[in-house]
Amino acid sequence: MAKLDAAVGVVASLVHQARRRPENTRLDARLYCDVPAARAFPKPPVPTVRIIPRRPFGAVARELLVFESSFEPLEPRFRARYRRDYRPLHTVYARRLRPPGVARRPRLVYLHGYMQPETVIEEVGLLAHMAARLGVEVIHLQVPYHGRRRGSLSRLSGALYWTSDIVRSVEALRQTLEDARALIAWLRAEDPRPIGVAGVSMGGVHALALACLEPQLAFAAPCVAHMDIAAMTEDAPVLATMRRRLREDGWAPGALRRGVEASAWSRLELAIPSSRVQLFAAARDAFFRPELVESMWRRLGEPEIHWYPTSHIGFIPRLPLAFRQMRRFIDARVGSS
Repeated sequence: MAKLDAAVGVVASLVHQARRRPENTRLDARLYCDVPAARAFPKPPVPTVRIIPRRPFGAVARELLVFESSFEPLEPRFRARYRRDYRPLHTVYARRLRPPGVARRPRLVYLHGYMQPETVIEEVGLLAHMAARLGVEVIHLQVPYHGRRRGSLSRLSGALYWTSDIVRSVEALRQTLEDARALIAWLRAEDPRPIGVAGVSMGGVHALALACLEPQLAFAAPCVAHMDIAAMTEDAPVLATMRRRLREDGWAPGALRRGVEASAWSRLELAIPSSRVQLFAAARDAFFRPELVESMWRRLGEPEIHWYPTSHIGFIPRLPLAFRQMRRFIDARVGSS
């Protein structure tokens, strides 16, 4: 299975090499070292959401939630690029799936992984299955540069999300969190039922960050992820082209890590009790090193964690088992009514 992680990395590197070289924003990225947490990760207003009914999957009701993002980039040059060139990012989409019998159950905001496409197969095979197995309403947030939000910016979903254009990458991460918090705020205003978050891979990174920013979350279930985004960039096989281009752009060894450590990201701390966090990890993960996951687990207060004897990509077939464990966790923390 470890070889599968490497193979996926080779394919992703070929895809990224074929793309136009991203802008070199090394000097502009210094801005983030001086930004306080409240400005780096501001609390968004409650959005006005359009609810668009969709054809159900059998007994699973489906809706599309649409709202305008309140996000504003921090870096001035990228702010102008965002307003001029990145119009598809200004609108937020979330798919809501509601199996029967969940009216009194908690709700789950799900964040997908890096370069994960938005397909009907994904919606039926993962989201509808997740909703049914967990017995919850699932709201799947589409993050920037993915699915509908890539528009004509790229051929592949997520290809622009995490690249050697560090300013664009940091702003994409910031926007993901702000859009997710806006969605959570609207859900909370719509219905007082408990809300939790979950995500796989990069989505797990987002779920961990939301657990640091949203103290009212009922639970968080990050899968195969940690919060060391510098290490993720240094380790993940799919980011080999990004690493090479960072070196060519003048990033000295350790410069990205020093920048992350000087930013508000490094000061994020868990805002919910560790008893509300359930981690899922892969013992042979080449994307998110197991020793770093274990170190994070200790810093978070040793929340419940489940290890799988597999690689990062090898975790995907284990999702049904993870859903069973997640269901027990949600029922124990929030209630099974």
